Amino acid sequence: MINPKKTLKNIIPYEIDRYYQEYDLKLDSNENLFGPSPNVISALRSFNPDKVNYYPAYGNLVDRLSDILGCGQENIIFTNGCDEAINVLFNTFLDKDDKVLSFAPTFSMPKLYSDIIGAEFFEISYNSNWEFDLELFEKNIDSKTKILYITSPNNPTGGVVDLKTIEYLLNKYKDKLLALDFTYFNFSELSHQEFFDLVKRYDNVAILKSFSKDFALAGLRLGFIYANKNIINEVKKVISPYSVNAAAVIAGIEALNDIHYFREIMHEIKKSKAYLIEELNKLGFRAYSTQANFVLCDFGDYADFYYQKLLNNGIKVKYFKNVKGLDNTFRITVPPTEGAKKFIDVLKVKPMFVFDLDGVVFDVKNSYREAIKKTFASFTGYECSDEDMQDAKNMGGLANDWDLTHYLIKKAGFSADYNDLIRVFQNYFFVPDKEGSKGLIDREEVVFNSSFFEKLTKYADCAVFTGRPRIEAFYSLEKFNIKKYFSYFMCNEDLEGNQKPSPFGLGQIKKHCRFSDIYYFGDTVDDIKAGNDANVTVFGIIPPNAAIPDKTVEIMKNLGAKDVFLNPDELLNKLVKEKINANY
Repeated sequence: MINPKKTLKNIIPYEIDRYYQEYDLKLDSNENLFGPSPNVISALRSFNPDKVNYYPAYGNLVDRLSDILGCGQENIIFTNGCDEAINVLFNTFLDKDDKVLSFAPTFSMPKLYSDIIGAEFFEISYNSNWEFDLELFEKNIDSKTKILYITSPNNPTGGVVDLKTIEYLLNKYKDKLLALDFTYFNFSELSHQEFFDLVKRYDNVAILKSFSKDFALAGLRLGFIYANKNIINEVKKVISPYSVNAAAVIAGIEALNDIHYFREIMHEIKKSKAYLIEELNKLGFRAYSTQANFVLCDFGDYADFYYQKLLNNGIKVKYFKNVKGLDNTFRITVPPTEGAKKFIDVLKVKPMFVFDLDGVVFDVKNSYREAIKKTFASFTGYECSDEDMQDAKNMGGLANDWDLTHYLIKKAGFSADYNDLIRVFQNYFFVPDKEGSKGLIDREEVVFNSSFFEKLTKYADCAVFTGRPRIEAFYSLEKFNIKKYFSYFMCNEDLEGNQKPSPFGLGQIKKHCRFSDIYYFGDTVDDIKAGNDANVTVFGIIPPNAAIPDKTVEIMKNLGAKDVFLNPDELLNKLVKEKINANY
């Protein structure tokens, strides 16, 4: 293999979706969900196919934009989106070991482009209110600093930098290039004329702009650099001569011409954004006001739960999980009003149904139970009965089926190394890399199917609390197409050694999920004990073809189970209709 240049060694590529993602509301990328001007669509449909075989000509688009900005053609160069604008500007002015100074968090691509060049992208952390700190900014400007990079409004915080601060930097640091990323500028309350006129008065400023967000042309990749002619002439040495396609040129002209549609959409976005912020705050979250086409909201301990719940309802947001300064926040693209109402409706609090998996959601007679029997036989040479297994389960204190198998082997007078037992058990039950059938796991059947959960989740949210490892839980949930109905998962790895009958898993669910009431469904005495100790309403489930069902029902009720159900229809009809419908 031919080695790439050294600066690429530790760079992680920016990953994008390979295919269009089907969501009812795609709110994760700040695309303009209101769509482009109808004139843009009309012009694209009338596009002369004879021009496809010629290189594009940019004159008409340059003329229109220069008229709007009140500048000459020599002050504008079009780019393939704002990404390319940043890339070519950095490649034009940065040498290896130069420094770019910016605040964080901000758009990720400038750092990537700096790293590729071998320049330093130095990020100063915003304060708790995400305000631009001029004094702190200046303290970090040194002789190596070549570019001051400022996004205003900033992505993802939505804050702006005022004109006075910008002019101060331009006047004091004339040997630095001030790169102003104005991708979201048209959504702000800043004065368009005053900021864009900076180019006419200063030689050390470059404005970078995109047509993706405000004009809804993200799919056509159109942007530009606006700067004095000396900067533009240098950029021309770096940029590809025809990086913007002919269709984007036509769309850009029509988008700029339809000022009435542009203003109408800006008004609708502002109105929908105000609604989102107000409703999110009413629900107890912390929504930050932004001067962009998105809302940033802190969901606190409930972030994982709500992210999955939104996905389950066909809504995708940008989740800044484990990102410094943005922990538990979602960036939410502002949709039209009807979409905003749907978004808020999904967040409303409902009862929470928590399900154990084995013996509850899945009939494991031919999977887990069979793996116990085969493993038992491997170490003893004898068979283990269903009654022996159920009696052992009814004792409680056996956290998972490995422990149960180990207990049964010892009870029969034999010994087994625990790690060897796990290896043998898993070889029977689940081998994820195996071609074809993965093991006995493929013989289990679903008890609560997609039809059941489809009905249930109209009224309630659902979570999983299981002793299964996550990979096994997800495998079966996805196999039966029911994973999409659960908004939170507590699996073996998440329990930190606190296996059932410890209430730890339910305690975590109570901490990280929002609900009006919580119900837990399990099939063992350990489930009943865990539910009682967690102070939740707990119900027993007797799986199909269970051994000694009457005895198990009696034990569960004596331990405090609110009720015990023998089949899914009984649960749905009795509990949903009586308990949940009364609240709606």
